[in-house]
Amino acid sequence: MKNKIEIPSCKNFSGYKPCYPDHNCWKEGCKENNPIGKKILIINFDAMGDVLMTTAQLPSIKRKFPESKIFWVTLKIAAPLLYSNQFIDQVFVYDAESISILNEIEFDIVMNVDKSQRSCALLNSVKAKKKLGFGLDKNGVIVPVNEGAYYNYNLGMDDNFKFKVNQRTGQDYLAETFELDYKRDEYIFNFTNDELRFIEDYKRDVRLRDTDKIIGFNTGCSLLYPNKKMSVGQHIFLINKLLAKRKYKVMLLGGPEDTERNKEIADYFRGRVINTPTKDGVRKGACYESIPQIVVTGDSFGMHLAIALKKYVIAWFGLSCWTEIDLFERGVKIYQENLECSPCWKKRCPFDLECIKNLDLNRIINEVDNYFDDFDKVKVQERENIFDKARKINRPLILDGAMGSILQEKKLTSNKRVWSAKANDDSVNEVITLHKDYIRAGADIITTNTFRTNPYSLISSGVTDVVGSVITAVDLAKRARGKAAVLIAGSNPPVEDCYHVERTISQKDLEWNHKVHIDALMEAGCDFIMNETHSHFDEIKFISKYCGENHIPYVMNFFFLDKPKLLSGENLTDAIEYVLKYHPLAIGFNCITFEALENAVKRLKPEINWGFYLNCGSGKLTDKTIDCAISPLDYAKKVKEYLKYQPSFIGSCCGSTPEHTKKIKHLIDE
Repeated sequence: MKNKIEIPSCKNFSGYKPCYPDHNCWKEGCKENNPIGKKILIINFDAMGDVLMTTAQLPSIKRKFPESKIFWVTLKIAAPLLYSNQFIDQVFVYDAESISILNEIEFDIVMNVDKSQRSCALLNSVKAKKKLGFGLDKNGVIVPVNEGAYYNYNLGMDDNFKFKVNQRTGQDYLAETFELDYKRDEYIFNFTNDELRFIEDYKRDVRLRDTDKIIGFNTGCSLLYPNKKMSVGQHIFLINKLLAKRKYKVMLLGGPEDTERNKEIADYFRGRVINTPTKDGVRKGACYESIPQIVVTGDSFGMHLAIALKKYVIAWFGLSCWTEIDLFERGVKIYQENLECSPCWKKRCPFDLECIKNLDLNRIINEVDNYFDDFDKVKVQERENIFDKARKINRPLILDGAMGSILQEKKLTSNKRVWSAKANDDSVNEVITLHKDYIRAGADIITTNTFRTNPYSLISSGVTDVVGSVITAVDLAKRARGKAAVLIAGSNPPVEDCYHVERTISQKDLEWNHKVHIDALMEAGCDFIMNETHSHFDEIKFISKYCGENHIPYVMNFFFLDKPKLLSGENLTDAIEYVLKYHPLAIGFNCITFEALENAVKRLKPEINWGFYLNCGSGKLTDKTIDCAISPLDYAKKVKEYLKYQPSFIGSCCGSTPEHTKKIKHLIDE
């Protein structure tokens, strides 16, 4: 052929269009060589749960063949489960077009998971140097095609071997089938950024907070084995018992085949459970299932999805084999050990479904309680960080704005040290309304009006009921929040005036002050402690150590003037490094100027959760009146310059109003 040129063996090269705009690989050479290496085809059509379970083989394949291109062919309904998988190069939906393409590719290895005629026929028909798993013989009978497939094959031939003898998980013997080293790798499932944002929006719509204890009930299963599900009555019994404890939220999960039964359950509870959509497709279904911390389920696709999402799974079994399922130490399996007829994999039961009807429902309830009891005790650094989700959804959480300066402008504050705390007793409606105004403006987090409810301030002003004052302030924030999916941050200020270099309080009194105030805020129901405007290193060290060692979730916000030094003289970088040793949720800066913030962000490591809420007031920091000096629009414009640094939260401080919050919300939503 005239002008014949060698076709690049590169994953980027399609032969249809340039790999990169305005770059001709043939004439100019490969711009980014991504070798194809071994061409591997995975055939997996059967149940969607099996497709998810097979993804656990991908890391092992890549370890054995690091330079490889992985193709996967599956059914249309299951294909979305494989999207955004970092190990898979191309997903084919099983149809005539895909078969015609696959039959033209010369594979190095083909791996067939399924013991079904259509999957086996496809393995026979494609060209490959090596075939693993199952194919068809000349009589159309399913047969193993390699030595490693025989254990797997025998499980299908011998009921006693499968139901009573085998103790190996499905991933274990599938790895043997594919001649891979079994390392107990997890399932692979990834969300897109858009899906992560959808999850957060949905949580807001149904008024779920990150601190809620949420139980997901996957109520059904596929129509292929209709007996793999509990009755509606059993689900109602369980949910009723759990809701009666008044500490759990319940979500109903499922697919199209579960629509009617989920509606029946939801109708019974009249708005007390969240009935998630069942007809939005498998990826939206995964979004809903990602929300609860715990999923109660039978052996179904929903169970495998919960495993892939790394949920704590309470899985009950009747006719299917519990030994084949690996929960990765994140759950329990519930089944009747001495029931001779279980498992059986029968579509019709001659024994009135004893394996389902006699399930220990009270044990399921106890397992839920046990999980959440342990959940409460999990160390802060091991919990999901509420600010990590800002990175996942690619937008910062929105913190509210000023409270004290607005109350002061309305002449609702005191001239004594209690300052804005006076309004918690004398102007309850105004405090609640202001909290609500920030929520309506778009705040994800509201801050309690406790900047001056610390013991030192209260006692200095003649108030003796220290804890009671904190409880009152937190209760106002709770009343304002209602059912909104908003977090409550407990404001914990410096023990003395934030802007003074010199202090008079003893170290012993300082420590007592913060212990009492932080404990009161958490016990009153705050989601985390927002330590605000701190600039004395000894105080910062004590708070960080106390919160960190007592597993109290907290944010440490620094105050400094133009130079990145604390008022007590220490370098800001050293102070940040110290705090990070005690696992804060985030580092922050408040009540400083944008010029000072520019100096601060240069000292942050990219992986740190951080945020800011800056002073919007006029005059000196110590002025007795605080007027707004930066309009909401101008503040938002300045904030925009810092989005490139990926802050985890953004708010506004003294002199700001809910309008500032609204402009920040508009900016972020653009």
